Amino acid sequence: MAPITETKIVLAEGYAWILLEVVVICIHMIVTGMMMASVRKRYFSKEFYERHFPQYKQLAGVMKPDGGYPDDGQGRLADKLTDEEWFTFNNYRRAHMNYLEGGFAVIVPLLIAGLSYTRIAFLTGLVYIVGREIYSQGYRRAGSKGRLYGALTLDAALLTLWSMALYTCFHWGNGLNGLMRLLF
Repeated sequence: MAPITETKIVLAEGYAWILLEVVVICIHMIVTGMMMASVRKRYFSKEFYERHFPQYKQLAGVMKPDGGYPDDGQGRLADKLTDEEWFTFNNYRRAHMNYLEGGFAVIVPLLIAGLSYTRIAFLTGLVYIVGREIYSQGYRRAGSKGRLYGALTLDAALLTLWSMALYTCFHWGNGLNGLMRLLF
């Protein structure tokens, strides 16, 4: 088995901006969640509990007027919402959950692509953030059909980041020769 050589990583001067962008993405995720929380508090208020679940005071250990937790939009509490409230609640929820579900899909490739393509990765990350905001606003406003422009924008950014990250890994791993040395 051939020895595996070491690779020293020297970060480009602008790589700190990639790191900042990752922090901004994380903050943006949290802000999207806070918007969801405001809808929860509005719909699952104390008055909501008193009207639909008068026994909630007797069940204080498990049922509190705290924004409808743990109901995720499909449970007993959400069943009491009007159709419009349910639609709005679930659109906010899906906008937030979709961001969380896709978080690693953007953060990891951004960090890797930024090692080789700092400027392009940074600009692509900005496109992603803008696309994600357009996506979230569209979803909250009009449901799944409102996310199209944002989805196209952020998906283009993701494909670009994934391509750059894959190439960076392949290149830094010394291509197929490096893979063969690793395996054999």
